[in-house]
Amino acid sequence: MKCAECETEFNDGVQCGMCKRHLDFVCANISETGYRKLGVERRATWKCPQCKLAPSSPIPSADTAGVLNSILNELRDVKLQLASLPTLIEDVKYIKQELRDLRMSCEFNSAKLEEQSDKLASLELRIQDIESTQLTFKSRDGVPLKPGENLFSIAEALTKAVGYSFPKTQINYIARVPIHNSKEKLIIITFINRYIKEEFLGAARAKKILTADDIGFRGNRQRVFVNDHLTPESKNLLTKTKAVAKEKNYSYVWVKHCKIHVRKNDTSRVVIVSTVNDLNKIA
Repeated sequence: MKCAECETEFNDGVQCGMCKRHLDFVCANISETGYRKLGVERRATWKCPQCKLAPSSPIPSADTAGVLNSILNELRDVKLQLASLPTLIEDVKYIKQELRDLRMSCEFNSAKLEEQSDKLASLELRIQDIESTQLTFKSRDGVPLKPGENLFSIAEALTKAVGYSFPKTQINYIARVPIHNSKEKLIIITFINRYIKEEFLGAARAKKILTADDIGFRGNRQRVFVNDHLTPESKNLLTKTKAVAKEKNYSYVWVKHCKIHVRKNDTSRVVIVSTVNDLNKIA
């Protein structure tokens, strides 16, 4: 579905109990964890930021009148129960025991939620660690394909071209990856050591101009670019960052150590964008 505010496609979000619009968690100004903790009844009456600002009507709705009638009926029931105080006391004892059981259940569920939260945080760190060891090199239309090519040989030619060599054993994974809306493919390398990857990337960027001819494609002068390999989520965030930076007249947007950096001019401070909320820092 689409978010009613930003029109971004999403699979999971919130629905305003007043205007019935569907919003993603960012536009709803609430975290997924916070929303889940509201419970079914409170989620049903949850209001979006826009409805919260709307003036409330002093005239009770039909639902409110029904709730009031329900409360009155409950008060009458309580009055009848007071006629039999001993029974009421036993009921209170039973309810107290139920509350103890409920509390224990809540504490157990809370511990499980914390455990899952810790696992999720650990998984995010692992993803960041994997992302920090990957880079891609490609031309405008992808690195040319060779029949029976050896990607390790191409990688070795690249190291010679940029003047930074490393043992072949430092490559954990190397493969061709399709480019969106293109028949060509770029090459992705995953390193064992992130520091070797960063030093190699720095040497490649210092080369300034790198062509396919430099890495073994004789006579092919199309340029080849070596960059950090970003996850789809990071690429999406980078696209949004560039759009906001352009709107705010920021001169520089770049990726370093798989982190998005922005700077308005040569003398302004650097802002690191890690989440969508960090885009608010670009003023």
